[in-house]
Amino acid sequence: MIQAYNYLLESLPVKRSAKYPVSKKNEIRKVYDEIIDLSKRSPFYKVNLSRENQIYTIGVKESALALKSKIYDMSDPEVSGFHSKAITVSNENILSARLLNENTDTLPQIIEFKVNVLAGIQINKGRDLLDTSKALPAGEYKFNAYLGDETYSFTFENKNRMDNQETMNRFAEFLNNFVPNIHASIEPGNKNNYSRLVIASDLSGRFGDKKFSFEDVDVYSEGIADFFGMNRIEQDPTCARFELNDISKKTATNSFTLESTLSIDLNSSSEQPVTIRLVPDSEKVLSAVTDVLDSYNELIRLAKTRTTDSKEHYKATKLINELKSLEDMYGEELSACGFLEAEDGTLELEESLAIQAARDGGMESLFSRENGFIARLLDKAGEIAINPMEYIEKIIVTYPDNSKIGFCNPYITSMYSGLFFNSYC
Repeated sequence: MIQAYNYLLESLPVKRSAKYPVSKKNEIRKVYDEIIDLSKRSPFYKVNLSRENQIYTIGVKESALALKSKIYDMSDPEVSGFHSKAITVSNENILSARLLNENTDTLPQIIEFKVNVLAGIQINKGRDLLDTSKALPAGEYKFNAYLGDETYSFTFENKNRMDNQETMNRFAEFLNNFVPNIHASIEPGNKNNYSRLVIASDLSGRFGDKKFSFEDVDVYSEGIADFFGMNRIEQDPTCARFELNDISKKTATNSFTLESTLSIDLNSSSEQPVTIRLVPDSEKVLSAVTDVLDSYNELIRLAKTRTTDSKEHYKATKLINELKSLEDMYGEELSACGFLEAEDGTLELEESLAIQAARDGGMESLFSRENGFIARLLDKAGEIAINPMEYIEKIIVTYPDNSKIGFCNPYITSMYSGLFFNSYC
């Protein structure tokens, strides 16, 4: 019989995890006692063990056990995501943030920022050069670039004497390709037909603390740094100033970390404060909840298919109605967490409500409430797993003789309903 069960099991779409099998002595005893009690109260049935009925019955049992397993998963913080944290930012146009790791113990639940001034970058603007003039002689021009504590040596080759504008374009491209942490461009000069080289740092810093400068190597003739006026500072770097929970702070850059856990990017200054909140990781929570819903809906669909594919479908309808009655009984708490009932009895998630419930703790309450929908559903899944034969048509042969003390039909329930309870219940 075990071989027959496993043979039929291979043809089922349900692939449940064996993470929560009945293995503890008290759990096995509980299943055993339930089967014995069921045997005492149940009539002796004649069952048509057609292949169709066998596959359907085992499918119902396996689906119920898969549902139980997914519900048990929700009590595991690593699976459910209820203890995993994410962050929300009230205005990401002003400030954006992301968690660097899951160790959020050092962070407060609410952080309030007020961005007064963004950090400014260093901008150098060269001297105006007539676009059509060919002022730079052909040759090799060696120069050094100083970026913070780093020094880089370069050679720019001007093969042919070209118009100043073309020379600037080629040199700006050279800087962008080879000099790190700067961006070079060309902008119109103060007069018509004049242009100048603009060099900006990708990094901000403290006022007066130059982020970059250039120096010609050949001091006996005009070098390329002098020719373009590359060291003419138009804007000094400045620090960002902000208030963190009403405490004034400043930093040399617009990007920094708090407590080695939270990465902050300042995007714009504003008189209005921005609030950062630590909330449950809704993405992880909804992923686990979706797994539960998939298992629940699979049980509904299995019974629904039975009602359309088999003439003996009244008991399958009973299974659907029992589950739908639970949905109706706890409809208010389900809808508050974004669970919507479809016409066929399956449940769907309305994402915005579900995300809000995940963040405000409503979803966790739904899965931990002792007398709520999930608790009742877990009990119902256990009942279905113990006695899946309840949902298949069968003929009563004899009723139990309740006049005799201790009378029961031994093995009848464990054979047909328990279905080898020690491994599968």
